[in-house]
Amino acid sequence: MTGTAENKIDIFTFQRAKLLQQYCGDIFYNYENDNQFLCVLADGLGSGHEAHVAAKAVIDTVKKEPEEDLVLMMEHCNQAISGLRGAAVAIIRADFDTKKLSYVGLGNIRFYMVDNHAKLSFPLSTTGFLSGKRQHFKQKVLEFKPGSKFLIHSDGLVLKKVKNYLTSSLCVVKTGHTIERLIPDIPMDDVTFVIGKFPE
Repeated sequence: MTGTAENKIDIFTFQRAKLLQQYCGDIFYNYENDNQFLCVLADGLGSGHEAHVAAKAVIDTVKKEPEEDLVLMMEHCNQAISGLRGAAVAIIRADFDTKKLSYVGLGNIRFYMVDNHAKLSFPLSTTGFLSGKRQHFKQKVLEFKPGSKFLIHSDGLVLKKVKNYLTSSLCVVKTGHTIERLIPDIPMDDVTFVIGKFPE
């Protein structure tokens, strides 16, 4: 399957490097086609160029096969990062037909969404980070509510009362700008977040 020109997901993305450095250690990637939406966030350990290189190795791997099984995708990313600094990684895939969302995560990246019962769901990532060493990855499957919002972010964002943002009547862009205003102009850590709205 190939991506289409018309996106079903409304998206707002934000990124700011630690101390406004040239290289950000966080990298995200979004992919969408008629049936699904994929979002990957990689947070290279530390900051600066080496963290950026590690995160880029993850994203470059995902871009090669964005529709493969998520556990297999994580295994390939783990192989790609061998010899590099390492990275925390989280991947979500939303299936528009089944209203199911699959999640695989390792490290301190956070993901939140409103499920089909209007409850805030936040599957926890496995402790650790991708390093090239053999690891066991667990996939979690949730049901999402059509028209509801989700948020995925690196640990540079500290956000309280997350549900208030995801249940707000504001559009995704305005919600994103509201969160953006909480982030320092010169942050002490790399900050990345992606907020989106599932199709009705």
